[in-house]
Amino acid sequence: MTTAPALSWNRVLTQALVAGITGAVLIDAYLWLTTLLPAHQSIIGLWQFVASAAIGKVAFTSSSYAWLGLLIHIIVSIAWAGGYAYLAMTRPFMNERWPVSGIAYGIIVYIFMQVLLLGAGAFTFPPTPNDFVNILIAHSVFYGLPVAFVVSRMRR
Repeated sequence: MTTAPALSWNRVLTQALVAGITGAVLIDAYLWLTTLLPAHQSIIGLWQFVASAAIGKVAFTSSSYAWLGLLIHIIVSIAWAGGYAYLAMTRPFMNERWPVSGIAYGIIVYIFMQVLLLGAGAFTFPPTPNDFVNILIAHSVFYGLPVAFVVSRMRR
């Protein structure tokens, strides 16, 4: 009978922090460049939307709620990255095939985040098929892939 090696929670937490912050920055930069900048909008509005999912429409009344949205965004990104780090620690094939694992994990994150938005009453359908593809790219390539890369490089 084989036994699994002990799980290093310190390593999972460290990987979650680094990978989560990296993923949060990259997905926000991508969304700013591809969605907000062409529409002449600010990232502040995106962060207010994040805050509105947590506290309601009052978050749109003042731009100061954007900081709450940013904090929530970073915490959620770290939590999702922690989930990936845990899975990668318990399933070594994920680190060996990190590009595929990261893209798939990003799509899973997108699906579950939409379910959470639905529960919070903040879900909206993407207005066009191009917007849907763009948000899938954001979550898979600019969140899931960097998270998987960072976790795979920090495993040593």
